Amino acid sequence: MLEILVRNEKPQPRGWEFEVTLLSATDRQVHQVSLSCADYDLWCHGRTAPEMVVRAAVRFLLAREPATAIPARFDCAVLRRRFPHADQELPGYLGE
Repeated sequence: MLEILVRNEKPQPRGWEFEVTLLSATDRQVHQVSLSCADYDLWCHGRTAPEMVVRAAVRFLLAREPATAIPARFDCAVLRRRFPHADQELPGYLGE
């Protein structure tokens, strides 16, 4: 089972940056993940904390590719470019 830890929220001029750690029984990966205010509003309409949206984005990504394929640094906006239905599907990961 893979554990997702979202920590160290750093406000940025147009959003936030977080440290995301993916932990498994045999591996630990650390990623820098940014989230824009525009994506935050689009995916949750301000109804949940930004860190929860980042967690949902990482879970969405992990459902589509292995943890080893996730870059060490990425912006959540990349999801909409790589996965055509990300804007419609990602909000479903917020409640999990």
